[in-house]
Amino acid sequence: MLRIRKSYCVIWVKTNLYKTLLKIQPDSVLVKRIIASYQASTNDYERAALIGALANSPASYQFIADEFLRATSLVVKTNAAQTLVMVSKNGNFDQKSKATLLAIYREAILGGDPGVIAIITAALVDPTSDYKNMGVDFGFLKEAKNKLMLPKDIEALQPLEKAIAYFEGKEKPKAPQNQFNHPIDWKLVKTIKKNQRVKIETTKGAIVFALLVEEAPGSVANFVQLVSKKYFNDKFFHRVVPNFVIQTGCIRGDGFGSEDYSIRSEFFTRRYKEGSVGMASAGKDTEGTQWFITHSPTPHLNGRYTIFAEVVAGMEVVHAIQVGDQIKTISLL
Repeated sequence: MLRIRKSYCVIWVKTNLYKTLLKIQPDSVLVKRIIASYQASTNDYERAALIGALANSPASYQFIADEFLRATSLVVKTNAAQTLVMVSKNGNFDQKSKATLLAIYREAILGGDPGVIAIITAALVDPTSDYKNMGVDFGFLKEAKNKLMLPKDIEALQPLEKAIAYFEGKEKPKAPQNQFNHPIDWKLVKTIKKNQRVKIETTKGAIVFALLVEEAPGSVANFVQLVSKKYFNDKFFHRVVPNFVIQTGCIRGDGFGSEDYSIRSEFFTRRYKEGSVGMASAGKDTEGTQWFITHSPTPHLNGRYTIFAEVVAGMEVVHAIQVGDQIKTISLL
């Protein structure tokens, strides 16, 4: 089991400081220190943060690429992929290394992992990278597409379709047509009380929600079904953006995980404020298992992400949550 608790905030600050220092000036001693810390760590989230600290070190390209290819942890693998993309955008990254990287990208995309595909295909269409003029047959993108399925792989299919259109010289990509395939369990909805309380025990303390069953019956029913299956037990908070959100519910632990169903979006007049609980999505009717809690009012989410609950107790815990903290249990009160 991963063990990140109080130390992750320190790790986050330290790794971001490393990244900034390497951006200001190359430092081989600092790079060696980061790599040593990475190799000594047994914590996937810490390792992911440390490899991300090398984003401004083109000289570390081979190490990052090797770790990307050998990583068995999806948390480390997708973060290594993001770091490779960032390294390749550095002005000191030469054309020969870019050609080698493109071969690695091809192998990784054909590997079929949706998280890796989403990250790399988005990078391929960056015109500043000039991959389009490298004389490569990008037919492998269609081969990769054939291995993916809706609705589970929507986050990979969206950038993949854009990449296919880009290399074929088409102005508009073919947008993946996703439809929710998980009907509302109305019998279950009728058993859920208005403002039903839910207690989330985390490694940082307890959070209590009030479910908005009258406003978002489908989302609430889906959440309750998952709770009854203990689906969220031991799930990590994989994403924390200060003064914005904490997010969880990913089966992979890196934000690219979902199940083979999606539910419909439910938009209404309620607005996002501190403690709103919303469904994560990749567009209308793509919601499933991931959800988030807002740290503060976020008006740009209004009408775009379903609100299905509001925090009624434990906001101090919400603000204390860091990447790598876990849900222990969730229960209806």
